[in-house]
Amino acid sequence: MDPVEEIKSRLPIEELIGQYCQLQKKGRNFVCLCPFHNDTHPSFTVSPDKGIGYCFACNSGGDIFSFYQQVENVDFRQALKDLAEKAGVELPEVSKESVVKKDEKDRLRECLEATKDFYADSLKNNEVAKKYLEERGIPQEQIELFGIGVSPDSFSETYNHLLKKGFSKSEILKAGISVQKDLSEERMYDRFRNRLMFPIFDAQGKIVGFGGRTLGDDDAKYINSSEGPLYRKSNILYGLNFAKEAIRSAKSIVMVEGYFDVLACHRVGIKNVVAVSGTALTQEHVHILKRNAETVVLCLDQDRAGKEAAQRAFILCSPEELHVHTVQVPDKDPDETATRDPKLLNQLLSSGGVPYLDKLANDLLEKDLNSIQGKREAMELIVPLLNSIGSSVEREHYINKFASVLSTTNVVLKEDLSRLEKQKIKTPINKSEDNELEDARKKQFSKLEVSLGLFCTYPKHLGLLDQLIPPDDGMPSRLYAALKDFSGGYETLSPKTLDITDEDRERLSILLLYCEESDLSAWSEILSAQEIKRNCQASNREFLQKKQKDIAKKLLIARTQGNSEEETRLSAEYQQIVKLSRLTR
Repeated sequence: MDPVEEIKSRLPIEELIGQYCQLQKKGRNFVCLCPFHNDTHPSFTVSPDKGIGYCFACNSGGDIFSFYQQVENVDFRQALKDLAEKAGVELPEVSKESVVKKDEKDRLRECLEATKDFYADSLKNNEVAKKYLEERGIPQEQIELFGIGVSPDSFSETYNHLLKKGFSKSEILKAGISVQKDLSEERMYDRFRNRLMFPIFDAQGKIVGFGGRTLGDDDAKYINSSEGPLYRKSNILYGLNFAKEAIRSAKSIVMVEGYFDVLACHRVGIKNVVAVSGTALTQEHVHILKRNAETVVLCLDQDRAGKEAAQRAFILCSPEELHVHTVQVPDKDPDETATRDPKLLNQLLSSGGVPYLDKLANDLLEKDLNSIQGKREAMELIVPLLNSIGSSVEREHYINKFASVLSTTNVVLKEDLSRLEKQKIKTPINKSEDNELEDARKKQFSKLEVSLGLFCTYPKHLGLLDQLIPPDDGMPSRLYAALKDFSGGYETLSPKTLDITDEDRERLSILLLYCEESDLSAWSEILSAQEIKRNCQASNREFLQKKQKDIAKKLLIARTQGNSEEETRLSAEYQQIVKLSRLTR
């Protein structure tokens, strides 16, 4: 048996995902909070029958290999090795090589590497950027170690450079280096212009994206790569690849807010330091922290946002029994302290800080806790923190401590904690979240894809496939052809029995899960036939409208260029599409 299929047969997807998420049974499937975004209402569905786990809110997940690659941020080769070990499947050397596919991620990494080199070369001739780095105290060895560069102050210089290097427009777009502001325009724009560029690496040291700090007057001081096949903010910690050895030695991770803070800590000799990348701390970040350390030391900015980030970090880390400490620097952030007094920053961070709740208790003593309002505000702050503590012994310790701070008894504080927790549990599900999830589901697939999904859900109606205009591109085109060529009995039709690629098979399984979750898979034979016809008509209209717009655009170009022969051909094609459009109304 193919090693990939053997692993899938031995390692149920619900078993794997259950190692990362709390699964709840829902009919034939399971649901849980999505590990890939800040989920508050279970939007991640796991289907044992289809071998798929997927979130329609953030478009993450897939089969066991896709899920593991995303959650662990590893490539297919590493996922194959790890999952084979979990499933007890031996991988002969020849099999390892024969099943490993070079997918688009390899090309995207090559594109990002070429971009990093281009930015580094651009820095050599950019006096403004070099002066800025000098003023921030960044030495040349750090510039080289972290791969810092600069993006040209140009609309498309980076894009044009990558084209010359042999990368396609599609690859440059997917890598997040350039953007196409309007699909009707051919022109491409560089995403990063006149910015100090920080390459972002995964835990294995492979480049996944960039962060850019403006050197001009842009409203957005920092921007990051858009999320894509390689870069997911929810599972990237900036600097982790440089910090792993120091983290193993210290068994702790220092968490700061930005790129310059990470660099500052390295300059003063603190190497076990990371920063979140373009987002708030997520549950997936916490899973990464837990795999690498026992203690998280927060060294965040002292403004309101920094304090809220610290509270969030404690609430996420504590249930995982990660110790959360905090260090308060005397300046705005660690970078300022490193510049003013590097020895002090080293001493503060080397000490490991103090437990976060001890620091909070001391801070509350400085507030007015004699008034009812003061006590109420303190309770609003500490209730979610105390209720998030995973250890019963630790929770009891801090209940006693905060009861003393509030001049009350631990019995009274426990009653309030219990009452407020019950109120939280009784809070009705936010309907807007349900609506947002449903809207996100609808955006996942085109009308054409849904039509094809219905044919796979109700294979008895494959005779109606001729009512669908044959698609001419991508996965829908390949799936349509496979359905036309399918010669088995309708009861045997499934993603496994269709002659399609592994990638298309995974996409089809997700599509079928969408049909199931959207209640499109429980119709009677008569109703399903009616719905398939209706979806085919809607899909045909959508296809023809797009075709009409594309031809109109090409026709305008032909007229502008005075190409009468091309204009005549396109005019005839346009009229034919118009006639077909009228027939589908």
